[in-house]
Amino acid sequence: MSQKPPGAVTLDADALAEIATAAWRLRNKVEATEDTPPGVRRHTQALADTLAEAGLETRSYEGTPFDPGLRMRVLAYQPTPGLERDEVIETLRPAVYLNGSALTLGEVIVGTPPEEPRPAPARSREEKPSEPEEPKPESEDTPT
Repeated sequence: MSQKPPGAVTLDADALAEIATAAWRLRNKVEATEDTPPGVRRHTQALADTLAEAGLETRSYEGTPFDPGLRMRVLAYQPTPGLERDEVIETLRPAVYLNGSALTLGEVIVGTPPEEPRPAPARSREEKPSEPEEPKPESEDTPT
């Protein structure tokens, strides 16, 4: 029977994943905001560094070519102009790893190349578009 070292705390995998995900979201908000005070940036970086030193790591997938074999949960596929292949365009929740072992899968949206409009089927030479009939001139003999 092993004993915990003095001061050791046990956290379950779900709690660790939630802590790491919250830190990931905070870091993304801080990086996206231009007027974040430098002190907040330093403390956010210190939090990320502390989690990494404890073996807790988050992974985002934006820009990663999509492969169905990747360990991630696809929440949606979205046609996206400018893409030539399937690619992760947004990470909604990061993958979380503890000492290299997956605690949670990342949740992503995969962009897909937009479908090209299909050309109209070619008409055979025998097929001619129907031409509208010209109105017949009224004869002067018709009663009015």
